[in-house]
Amino acid sequence: MNANPLKTCNTCGRKFMSPEDFLNNTSRWRVCESGHLWFNCTCNSTNMIIKGKYDWYNPTKQLSGAAQSVFNQIPNMKDLPRIPSYVMEIQTLIQDENTSASRLAAVAKQDPLLASQVLKIANNLVSSRGTKIESLAHAISFIGINALKDIVLVAALKTFKLDCKVFDADHFWEHSFLVGRAAEFLGQRFKLDLLPDEIYIAGSVCNIGKIVLAMCLPEIADRYAAELNDLSKLGTWTAAEARHGGFQHTVLGEIGAMFWGLPEHVTEAVAFHHKMPVMNDAVPLTLAEVVGLANQIAHWIQLEPNQMDEKLYKAFCARFKISEQAAEKLVDEMMALRSAA
Repeated sequence: MNANPLKTCNTCGRKFMSPEDFLNNTSRWRVCESGHLWFNCTCNSTNMIIKGKYDWYNPTKQLSGAAQSVFNQIPNMKDLPRIPSYVMEIQTLIQDENTSASRLAAVAKQDPLLASQVLKIANNLVSSRGTKIESLAHAISFIGINALKDIVLVAALKTFKLDCKVFDADHFWEHSFLVGRAAEFLGQRFKLDLLPDEIYIAGSVCNIGKIVLAMCLPEIADRYAAELNDLSKLGTWTAAEARHGGFQHTVLGEIGAMFWGLPEHVTEAVAFHHKMPVMNDAVPLTLAEVVGLANQIAHWIQLEPNQMDEKLYKAFCARFKISEQAAEKLVDEMMALRSAA
């Protein structure tokens, strides 16, 4: 074995001596638009392997069997847009306590749209706390470092262009951030043992599979979106998937979450937020269940009852022990989230 490490983590000093070392206790592997491979070390810091130095890496090995199958069935899945290199640089700077505000601002200015989206999402998150965030450096003081790094990533996803005629990206993200706020609300109400910021991120990207579909198969995304408003077919997105024998957005979302390097707990919520809950009081509530209930309630808050999965919604209410009367009261309380999202 080579005595010199292939890579040394700049944060914790961990030495990676072989390709096997890279795959041990690391996470969030993703390739940026410059072709460099990024990952999170055991200490959760962001590290990079330069282009051409990772021929051993296979992204599909991190996927479930169902996701691997779908990945191989859609030829242009491999062409999903990569995260810009400067987004990775911002994530790296955020985790470095020696980074100056001016340095962070200089990198953020490479993409003013991205910077504005980061601030918008960050302010959406902290709006209930009576705080207004003015800059990325300011955001570090009010939002956890890990959550802020993820917000930067979500903001990058939001700037991707879609070639759709009916599928409305603005409406998608409006609903997504409402789900994030609703999930955060429910997480605190039901005392989920996760940071509110992490719950918000998971809720905000739980339907990212629809964006993956819009990128890879825009005509199908348009068809589903049109049917949601077709009086003869009013129903849910999942019903449209079943009607046409299409790919499930939860599976597409798992692929997108892996491809773009979202955290593992977020990827799990993306993959399972439409799964029927197990009625077992001995099992703690999961992030996927909180996000799943928030996703259904968000349709109610947005006055889109036809897009609610009634069977799934009632199952979640039973799992959370929410009566019909309590559910109405809960939603009335959560209506204020609509203006904040």
